[in-house]
Amino acid sequence: MSARSSSASRVLKTATSFAIVTALGLFAGGAANSQPPALKEPPKVTRPAKPVASMKPDAQGFIPQFSIEEIMESIVMPAAQIIWDSVAVDVTEKGTIEKGPVTDEDWAKLRWTAVTLAESTNLLVVPGRRAAPPGAKSENPDSELEPEQIQALIAKNRPAFVAHAHVLHEAAMEALRAIDARKTDGISDAGGTIDAACEGCHLQFWYPNQQLPDQKPSEQKK
Repeated sequence: MSARSSSASRVLKTATSFAIVTALGLFAGGAANSQPPALKEPPKVTRPAKPVASMKPDAQGFIPQFSIEEIMESIVMPAAQIIWDSVAVDVTEKGTIEKGPVTDEDWAKLRWTAVTLAESTNLLVVPGRRAAPPGAKSENPDSELEPEQIQALIAKNRPAFVAHAHVLHEAAMEALRAIDARKTDGISDAGGTIDAACEGCHLQFWYPNQQLPDQKPSEQKK
């Protein structure tokens, strides 16, 4: 499975992010700091051994060609990363430098990204979509579940998985509303909500046995 982003967001917004997830009974987790989340490493470029055959539509008309992992790597994470990176505050020896969208084009492109992220949550819950490509293995088996385990967990707890996707959708909409209002603080806050939404789902379905900060081994989720 691909590398996950580290938890990061504005301190004040983190409490609100947790409240959104907890309202559904889903713990988001993760600490906050002043830096936006970042990918651990660039995505790996893979070339299939043979051309990928197109799938046929299912009875409902859906074509879940690619896995949840591939949707995350190709659509969700790139869109979230753009939002996280769109607003930043750098403290240097010369003073504080604030980064954010400036031109109408900047704002328009950022809005497109928020729309992409919001609608990607629907792709995640398309019936019949597998967790990972055939033959995929966990890159961190000591702390993360194998794809077949994730698949089984999603099948067993599908309402919770769908609820997590809905939390991410609302987080993306929070970003979109901040973009429409051209409020950079709101975008930064929404970045924290997005991060908490992602981490909440990961903690339940990707690495549920991971020990959280200040958590005793006996308190880990079994």
